[in-house]
Amino acid sequence: MKKQVFLIALLAFAAFSCSKKETPVEKESNTMLEEPKVTVEQQNAEVKVPTPESGLEFINASDCRTCHADDTKLIGPAYKDVAAKYENTEQNRKMLAEKIIKGGQGVWGEIPMAPHADLTQAQAEAMAMYVLSLKK
Repeated sequence: MKKQVFLIALLAFAAFSCSKKETPVEKESNTMLEEPKVTVEQQNAEVKVPTPESGLEFINASDCRTCHADDTKLIGPAYKDVAAKYENTEQNRKMLAEKIIKGGQGVWGEIPMAPHADLTQAQAEAMAMYVLSLKK
């Protein structure tokens, strides 16, 4: 009796171990078809002359749109509200650029703006130039 159980177990083991193993087929990824995400660091690391257009590119490549929109207050103020508050002067562009880089709190409420230390002064000034260009 023990021999029969042993032989059946041995035959079952041999049958299963010799069968073809199916490996899961990896699904093809579409990542090659997607456009690569452009980060702020990958964009023009040095901006020679800040422009509103380059500022918009940096805004869209950064996390700014999480808290700001052009026309609508989200977590932070709408860009048009910022433009209405400040004249488009070099002094104001530099001040806003510093707030973009270092972060800030209190001007538009108690929710702090996160610092963006990875930006250069020229990149932040281009971003401020875009925001201030929205003045009506």
